[in-house]
Order: sequence, then structure tokens, then C-alpha cells
Amino acid sequence: MSFVIPGEAICVEEEALPSGYVYSDGRGYLRSHVIGVAVLNKYKKTASVRPLVKRGLTLKQGVIVEGLISSVYEDVAVVKIYQADNIKINATGLLHISQISSEYVADIQDYIRPSDTIKARVLNNMPPYLLTIKEPQLGVIHAYCSSCGEELYLTSTGVLTCNNCGRIEKRKVAVGGYLLVVS
Repeated sequence: MSFVIPGEAICVEEEALPSGYVYSDGRGYLRSHVIGVAVLNKYKKTASVRPLVKRGLTLKQGVIVEGLISSVYEDVAVVKIYQADNIKINATGLLHISQISSEYVADIQDYIRPSDTIKARVLNNMPPYLLTIKEPQLGVIHAYCSSCGEELYLTSTGVLTCNNCGRIEKRKVAVGGYLLVVS
């Protein structure tokens, strides 16, 4: 069993038949339809995915949400959404590299990192929720140092710095939304 995101290969077609939330891509691989945990049943020879997103919960397009970056891949980040319009929720979102900035983004880790808390806008009505942080008021609102793990602080010059080890880090910070500001 392993964590998968939509489109991620689970196994080759020769290993199993597609079952719940799994499809054949026509090129020899079985891929996930949803965010969840891949399950290979060796006895039935099936591949399925147990979705992490509960059906029935729907966010509306355009809603502002807050969430925790749970993992970052080369071109997408998985976000654990915990709040929408000041209401506590439990949902999962995807933040694609193309939805981070209007300018070209070469490395997603220059803008967001695992354990960052972000404010984002929902782009669709169905899970997994596609998110954007392109707008100035959207982005990272709380972050930790990738070296020592202490909280990062936003200086008056707009730089995130660690008071513990002195490290300076880059993020796409939400204008007017960052929680820890020092002068």
C-alpha cells in the first residue's frame, strides 16, 4: 500500500486488473483516478485506490481555503485543507506548479515546502480540489525553516528568516496574510 495522486502509476497492466478508482492508461499502466492509498490484491489480482477524500463534501469554486502542504512533488503539491470561509473542514487539494505564479516557476520548492500553511482559492467544484495561489493575497501564511525546523519570520524587507539558525528562505508569501512578522 502506498499514497497516490490522480494520474500516478500504480502498477503495470500485467500485474492486476483495474478496480475502484483505477484506470488503464492505454500504454500499459494502471493509474489512480483520485488521491488515496493504492491497494494491490494479489489473490484477486486487482488494483484499487482507497480515496482519502470523503464523498459528499463539496467546496464551491472561488472559495478561499487554508491548508497544510503535506507533500511536494516535481510539479504538484498535495494540500490538506482544514478551513474554508472560516469553517473547519477536512478535504484534500492539489496545487499545480502552474497555479503558483503568473511568471514561470522553475522549482516549486522556491515557493512552497512541506509543512507550510497556505491560503488558496479553489478552482473547481469536485474533489480533488484544484487550488491556486497566484493572487497577491494568496500564498504561504506560516512556514518553518527547512534547516532547523523553527518558525520563519517575515522581515520588514519581505524576507523569510529563521531567528534560530539565521537561514533565509524563499516562499510565495500571502500579502497581508503572514502571521509572524518581525521588524
